[in-house]
Amino acid sequence: VAQDVVPAAATLAPAAQRGRMVGTVMTGLLLGILLSRVVSGFVAQKWGWRMVYVAAAVAIALLTVAVWRGLPRFAPTTQLGYGALIGSMLALWRQHAALRRAAWAQGLLAVGFSAFWSTLAVMLHSQFNLGTAAAGAFGLAGAAGALAAPLAGRLADKRGPEVVTRFGAGLAAASFALMALAPLLPAQAQLGLIVASAIGFDFGVQATLVAHQTIVYGIDPAARSRLNALLFTGMFIGMSAGAALGALVLAQWGWLGVVALATAGSLAALAVRIAGRTR
Repeated sequence: VAQDVVPAAATLAPAAQRGRMVGTVMTGLLLGILLSRVVSGFVAQKWGWRMVYVAAAVAIALLTVAVWRGLPRFAPTTQLGYGALIGSMLALWRQHAALRRAAWAQGLLAVGFSAFWSTLAVMLHSQFNLGTAAAGAFGLAGAAGALAAPLAGRLADKRGPEVVTRFGAGLAAASFALMALAPLLPAQAQLGLIVASAIGFDFGVQATLVAHQTIVYGIDPAARSRLNALLFTGMFIGMSAGAALGALVLAQWGWLGVVALATAGSLAALAVRIAGRTR
């Protein structure tokens, strides 16, 4: 549902305000993703992990009613059947270099994003003896970063999305790299540094995502949902790879290895955006 709502918002928005509208919708989506860590950590510690899934089922049921009653009806933008639609996505991928760059860059950012969040609880427990509720509370830092979405949308409308992608990827790389200084600090200062870095890289990753969506939605208005699906396929592949690599790196090289992985992924994303600009 979430990935249908964002293209719908882009379709309803005037072209000059598309970035801002997409950013506003993405704020709600990203806050839900990030704050779910806070809620799930608290619920799991208080009532057990099964209650997390009960709460999720109730939330989905309420969302179903809200979507059915609140969203307008949209006319189809194509007469292709389902199989042909899926097949057309490969053609879209081949035709549009801007789409490929966006998917690659966002996927590389997602590697670091996922590596951090998937290993954070293990690191906090081993180094600071903190439980799942504390790890979930770090989602509040990410929620602050998610407020980048509407700001990024407005900036993309005014200055162009390319500026936002480079700024966001650079900010994410700098924020991840900053965490390498943590071992030099006392325990409380280390936690503060991790919180500040989480705000910074979440801000950068989410700003870049909104800018990439603005780029992708402008490629072909009749294929926005398919273009969005390809963009998020790249991002989700990156998140899956980041979770797997993060666990391996943490076991082999510790938390600094995870920081190095996340920094490298963000720098690679920045390189993709800069290379695309120079062509």
